[in-house]
Amino acid sequence: MEKFHLLIEILKTLIKANRSLETGELHRELVKTGVLNDSESRVERRKLLRALSTLEVLRYVEAVESKGRKPFSWKLNHNKFRFLTSYSSEELISVAVLFSFFPRHYRNLPFFQKAFNVVERFERELPEEERKLLRFSFERIPIPNERFVKLDASVVEKLVGALLENRKVYFIYRGKPFRVFPVKFFTYNGQFYLGALDGKTYRNFLVSRIENVEVMNERISLGKKRALVNRTFKIPDEEPFIFGALLPGTYATELEVKRGIKFFPTQFHSRFTESGIEVFLIGYTGKRFVSWFLVEKVLSLIPPNREMIEMAKDLRIKEREPKLSYSLRTNRRRFQRFKEKGVEILKLRMSVFNS
Repeated sequence: MEKFHLLIEILKTLIKANRSLETGELHRELVKTGVLNDSESRVERRKLLRALSTLEVLRYVEAVESKGRKPFSWKLNHNKFRFLTSYSSEELISVAVLFSFFPRHYRNLPFFQKAFNVVERFERELPEEERKLLRFSFERIPIPNERFVKLDASVVEKLVGALLENRKVYFIYRGKPFRVFPVKFFTYNGQFYLGALDGKTYRNFLVSRIENVEVMNERISLGKKRALVNRTFKIPDEEPFIFGALLPGTYATELEVKRGIKFFPTQFHSRFTESGIEVFLIGYTGKRFVSWFLVEKVLSLIPPNREMIEMAKDLRIKEREPKLSYSLRTNRRRFQRFKEKGVEILKLRMSVFNS
């Protein structure tokens, strides 16, 4: 029984270290936890070596040969523990914090709940006070216009399963039948969408409106998915263009601006001026992008100009935004469409407040 306990403790120590340990280092760690006695004892060292030899025969651990006179090191054979998570306390805390930013509204969906169960299981090794502090200190605050809907858990499970197996699915959407290859499962404005190939066309479906999902046997390769999406993914209403926005000088310090603070995800430059903070960014002509400017306190919009375009060229922005044009005329035309869409939405908002 004592030998069995030693074998388990060796494995636990190697898992927690998440790296190879020299025999002496491993011995000292086991002394710290009270599994072995004095690390200088030859009797205890032989006991450890016999246990390591047993684990090596079983292929649970592997000996790592060292150059010169350095002693052997030992590491876990991860092929024997494919789904056994190795983590440090820092890694565990980092994962727990990351999960705290996941929308609460969707945490109880069975597919995601599995991940939360794993984190909670590992968290038990932390002191109770640390667990309470983690829960209290980190939170995701949704933005005002985020939407959340109740999703059918079985629909989510089947769609995710089909995605991971590259299978075709059949479902009813807004009363109509569809047979599609799921490509992307993503969130926008708090809601889940399914991007899928409908024949030779890519289109997006609101997951909350999908019903009666059946996973089919027909498959498609990831390579073919990519090729079809690259060829068919078009949003004619959303064309990229370069422009600028002036933000209040109180939004950031000069040091933060110099360090590259981002006010918008598509920003590629910012600078302090006497009027405020000038930001150069990529915009889109569709209504989704306009909504950003109804929330942010933008003092004024700066039309596309030569300086912005030359800067975008130097930074090779077009490499990550292939549909972008370096033509000043094209950018100004798209900027005008963006403004018209903004005025259209603003009129709608004004009618609400004036009613």
